[in-house]
Amino acid sequence: MAYRLVLSLLLFCVAPVYARSGPAVQVLEQASTLLSPSLAPPDPEPGEPITLPHDWTDAPSSLPEQRWYRMSFDDRGWSLPAIYVERACTNLEVWVNGQPVGGGGSMVEPLTRNCYFPQLIRFPRSLLHSGHNRLDIRVVGYPQAWVAARQRAGGLSQVLIGEQAELAPRFDSRYFWNITLAQVIGICISLVGLVIAALGWMRRQDRHNLYFGLALMLWSVMSIRLYVQHLPMTVVASEIVFTSLYGPFAFALVQFLLHYVGQPRRWVRQVLAWQCVAIPVLLVLAPAHTLAAVASGIYTVLGCEFVLAFVFFARQSWRFMRRDFWFMGANLGLLLGLTGAELAIQNGWLALPKIHLLHFAMPAIAFAFGVRLVRQFAAALSESERLNRELEQRVADKTAEITRSYAQLSDLRADQAAAAERQRIASDLHDDLGAQLVTMAQASLYAGDTSRVAEMARQALTDLRLSVRGLTGEPTPLPHVLADWRSETVERLTLAGVTVLWNASDPPLEWMLPARAQVQLSRILREAVSNVIRHSGARRCWVDIHVASDHMQLGVEDDGRGFDPSLMPQGHGLGNMLRRARTLGGSLQIVPRDGGGVSVRLGVPLALDATEPPMGSGGVLS
Repeated sequence: MAYRLVLSLLLFCVAPVYARSGPAVQVLEQASTLLSPSLAPPDPEPGEPITLPHDWTDAPSSLPEQRWYRMSFDDRGWSLPAIYVERACTNLEVWVNGQPVGGGGSMVEPLTRNCYFPQLIRFPRSLLHSGHNRLDIRVVGYPQAWVAARQRAGGLSQVLIGEQAELAPRFDSRYFWNITLAQVIGICISLVGLVIAALGWMRRQDRHNLYFGLALMLWSVMSIRLYVQHLPMTVVASEIVFTSLYGPFAFALVQFLLHYVGQPRRWVRQVLAWQCVAIPVLLVLAPAHTLAAVASGIYTVLGCEFVLAFVFFARQSWRFMRRDFWFMGANLGLLLGLTGAELAIQNGWLALPKIHLLHFAMPAIAFAFGVRLVRQFAAALSESERLNRELEQRVADKTAEITRSYAQLSDLRADQAAAAERQRIASDLHDDLGAQLVTMAQASLYAGDTSRVAEMARQALTDLRLSVRGLTGEPTPLPHVLADWRSETVERLTLAGVTVLWNASDPPLEWMLPARAQVQLSRILREAVSNVIRHSGARRCWVDIHVASDHMQLGVEDDGRGFDPSLMPQGHGLGNMLRRARTLGGSLQIVPRDGGGVSVRLGVPLALDATEPPMGSGGVLS
């Protein structure tokens, strides 16, 4: 492919030099034509005289139609004679003086498609006569009414005969512009379309890239007819298939324009989708001899849709995307003009050009669009990376700020905890130790009450040790704590003349009670027992303690005189009990007991390290 492209360029550049040198090339414009199914030149029937180029517009007698063209020429002393045919559609076969000298391929369906392929046929000089010579060309194809474009209608161009060296540059130039360049463009358009479609697929906000890429790939598929000679289908079938592709192409192109300006319309998408289905159905159902008329109508409708989409695009881009208006508008305007010219050619308003202009101008416009879209994608990607870097920097700054705030909050919480702990210590010292010291000072005024002073001093020392343990003590095995509570409670109630009924769980030795929880629970139990001794006048007291791995239930009941809940005193003792219960996250209930007396119920959550489930056991002391 590469060497042929380079060779074609060189030959194209030097073609005028070759054209002006050597013996003259004979141009055959006058011929006689005859509709005949014969596989050999008809003889001696001269046929109808015509002037080349000749296009098939009459109604055929059979399909595909076959015509014979007969021309005469003189031998001008060519050493290596050749025949050059610029266009023969759909295919041809050449005879010189009744002898076949070459052809373009299959002459029966599926025909070889040579409408865009020039033909250079070499033949031996020995076939020439010194005087009059006869050239017969057999052409097989379809009239204009049976194909979707005039470029593929049957016909024959002027025929040139002369020296091979003079005709070869013409052939190579024509082959380059019509075939080689079309192949290169088709490959490039396919690759560009694939890349742009992939970009649109990856970024939903760039959905217009996806539609543009699809439009390019569809166009490259439709352009295959320019350089593919052999297709596994009849000419009419291929015309229907490739014409049907204009529906999806229009769908992708219109959607590209709407998405580019950020104005997609659901109803437009639905109409275009139904159109993609309706076009092939219409082509299949239409009579074969109306294919050209139906295709022309389809091209006109699609052209009008493109005009409307272009007008809407120009209006929106002028209002909201002024920078893109001139570039996109200029390219779309050029494409619009080419589309109008193509419609004029298909409707016979303009002469058929030698080169299918739209198929070569469209890739150039598409390439300009593609470069623009890729640059926009690169700019968006660069902007996205910049924003990502800014976001990362902001996240880092916020993270550092949060870290500083957390450190400050931790310090603040530590200060608040220290202040709360100081408040608790002050409260304990004031409520417990302070009160006892005041009582001791008053009792010391009476010399005969030394035993009471000693007892109160011992109690104050115990409270002081308990407060110190709450600050510096290590966790204590729960069985040891229960043993201390039992010893102190039984001793105090017994000395006060109250019978004690103690019922407590027997937790594992591995269960450790934190020192602070021990202090708070000890003070609540001590206060409850003190209230029984001082205020209840009870003869019996029940102490129930149930311990599980996650909570503790403590109850103290007596059979004393009880109280009226509405008249329950709000002294420091009850207030301290409630405050300590809240500190532990628990709940405290003080209610009348059934049968008389008071019932104190405390429930607190605990976090104990348990290796085996607690086992409940009870004991009664009297």
